[in-house]
Amino acid sequence: MFILPQTTFRDKAAAHPEWTETEILNSGNAQSAPAAESDVTVVGGGIHGLMYAIHARKVHPEADLKISLFEKASKPQWKIGESTLPHFSQWTISAGLKAEYLLRFFGLHSGLEFYVLDRENQGDYAVFCNNGAPPFLAPGYQLQRSMSELLFTVFAQRLGVNVWHGHAADIQNTILSQEGDSVPIIRQSDKTEQVVSKSPLVVDGTGRFRQYASKAARVKRFENFNTDAFFAYWEGTSENDVPKELAGFEGGHTNHICFPEGWMYLIRFISWHESPMQNLMDMIHYILDHAELGTPSDEMPSSAELAKMFGCKMKFVWSIGYACRDDTVYPADLESYGSSEGERRFNYITKKYKKLSDVMRHFTLLPDYHGPGTTWFSRKQLTYQSEVVSGPGWVTIGDGVGFTNPLLSPGINAGIASTTLAAQNTVAAIKTKTEAERAAVWKQYDDYCAGAVPSLNLMNQFLYLSFLHPLIGPRVGFLWTIVIGHALPKWGLPRTAFTVDLPSFAEFGRHWLWGSQTEDYVKVAEHTIKKLMPLDLNKPVPQAIVDEVIAFSDKLKVEALAAGKYQGFPFRYEGEFRNYGPMLEWDPKKYGGQDRFESQCHACKAWVPCRGDWRRCTACGVIRPLEDCEIKWHVPPTEFELSKFEIISPNHMSVGTVLAEYVKNREMSCKCATEPVEEMVTLGDKMEM
Repeated sequence: MFILPQTTFRDKAAAHPEWTETEILNSGNAQSAPAAESDVTVVGGGIHGLMYAIHARKVHPEADLKISLFEKASKPQWKIGESTLPHFSQWTISAGLKAEYLLRFFGLHSGLEFYVLDRENQGDYAVFCNNGAPPFLAPGYQLQRSMSELLFTVFAQRLGVNVWHGHAADIQNTILSQEGDSVPIIRQSDKTEQVVSKSPLVVDGTGRFRQYASKAARVKRFENFNTDAFFAYWEGTSENDVPKELAGFEGGHTNHICFPEGWMYLIRFISWHESPMQNLMDMIHYILDHAELGTPSDEMPSSAELAKMFGCKMKFVWSIGYACRDDTVYPADLESYGSSEGERRFNYITKKYKKLSDVMRHFTLLPDYHGPGTTWFSRKQLTYQSEVVSGPGWVTIGDGVGFTNPLLSPGINAGIASTTLAAQNTVAAIKTKTEAERAAVWKQYDDYCAGAVPSLNLMNQFLYLSFLHPLIGPRVGFLWTIVIGHALPKWGLPRTAFTVDLPSFAEFGRHWLWGSQTEDYVKVAEHTIKKLMPLDLNKPVPQAIVDEVIAFSDKLKVEALAAGKYQGFPFRYEGEFRNYGPMLEWDPKKYGGQDRFESQCHACKAWVPCRGDWRRCTACGVIRPLEDCEIKWHVPPTEFELSKFEIISPNHMSVGTVLAEYVKNREMSCKCATEPVEEMVTLGDKMEM
């Protein structure tokens, strides 16, 4: 489908050469200057502030909410947090942004890979890997955060939200009241007050700075340990050789290498760094036009073709960093490991574990990638909670509610629950007349937030402690988290085939939390913490404790499966998880494979979802061989799965192949056992299109 590319913002920039990027960006607003009165004032233009505004506008169309969003930064900023998971994908689908459009801007996320190192036997490790959602449902994304926030800025502006960059809220002189709020807005370019934004509701979207929440109560910390992060950006100079160091490593996964002190992440994403603002905005509008028309993936330009069409720059880069316990002991001569604290800690941990050093040989540091002084970064004391999250005239959302750790990306994926729940409550909140009415509107929200962060902290400490031994991570920590996170009774998105509409999303989000509030999960997590937390971080875990922790987990696992508690999608555990059998038996030798939902483009080396109706590489545009576009099923798909192909690929007869190795070796006790065959089985004949 052909849409004529527009030059709207490039024309504006040419007509006003004196404009800054901020002025170009703000020219996308419906208003020429910030309004004095709005229904909602959002302070903070990060991803949660923007998602709140988009969600509120879309779920309350009858209210025609007037939302003014103010962001201090001159434009969307780079920041850590590139990985997203299925809950984010569900939200974008519900909001009208499907994978065929978003993969033009972002890298693919298709699965979680965890390598748990054996400290006592350097070079040895155990693996836990699960697929992402099947590509005909909801591929995930690896975001360049500045690009994601620019995309959501443009999307919000198209919906009628006025997003003002380079405008800061004067926190000290803000008046919050049930009778109405007043927020002085300061233009950053000249530090002049532009307007006093008056509204019945202020939304605190300032994230970890919690500008308004901090006025209501001090931050809460948790017992045991906290965590620190240090990271940088890299180019994958020989990234396709990493599987020589770590079996099964793929750039389309979010990759984690775990060790007793913490974990390393390796995330591959598209960077649009150094592209002109006006060009990016025209490009984003072009793709959003396609999204509104429902243009098929193969009828749109690829990322590289878009970059050429709109005069932008794009390349794949890697975000690589560590998140380590704050009780990690560093050597007295740490200064010898680099010139900054982030670099020193990064290099020390890398050299401590040979496997980490082997992996990093394949990456080259990108110094000052975002400008002078932006090579190495540190974030300390990551875990916290805001004990008060709403009050007269205000509510905080996202990371302002609290944060635990980047592991499993709860900042975006779990944080969406508070953001969307606040958006759902907005109309009711601004209609309240008394404090009692206001408190009643926000009670469910307050209760959710009060329980969510401690539950995520329980999950975080449970997983970190499972890194103390290479088998506890795959057999206990990740097993329970991923299985229940996918198969949560009633609230598992896969069971809905990712068809949750936007008004229903918040209810799903607030009941999810990776399943960390389910009874069995809490039992296993608390038992594991009780057994492992007293141990010395720097000493091996006694084998008797390892055996006892695994035995306790296995007992509850068997009981839960017998009771039919967690019937996950796709109902074929040995297809979803590497090294697991049909009843979640741990047997890495017998069950080494799993379904394959992604493949690597031979032309540009990008990782692309396996969909038979997506022949063109989303990154470079080359037509891929059909076999590269098909799912390789380790286990035959269910009728439920096959039915989804009827929606996304009605004209394509082949829906993938079943690996013969599985068909030969599968035990007859499996409920969906099939007859043995000697070759791959094509599934096209099993459907009527």
